[in-house]
Amino acid sequence: MSSRRPRRQRRRRERASTLPRPGATPTPQPTAEAAARIPDQTPREHHVATDYRYVRRDLVAVAVVSVITLAFVLVAAAIA
Repeated sequence: MSSRRPRRQRRRRERASTLPRPGATPTPQPTAEAAARIPDQTPREHHVATDYRYVRRDLVAVAVVSVITLAFVLVAAAIA
């Protein structure tokens, strides 16, 4: 008869060594010089503002390949 194998133990990590203590290191404060270098652009809020011209170009490419393929099949069917 086959015996059941015992379950594998989970690998445990030391939490104290992986997570820093809240008060151990002070958080760096941004200086006025660093704040001035950040561009003043806000992220776009809606997807309409993004550029989707590549989608139209890809659809045209798919349509052209489809027409060429369909023409090839129709010509091959007419010859046979």
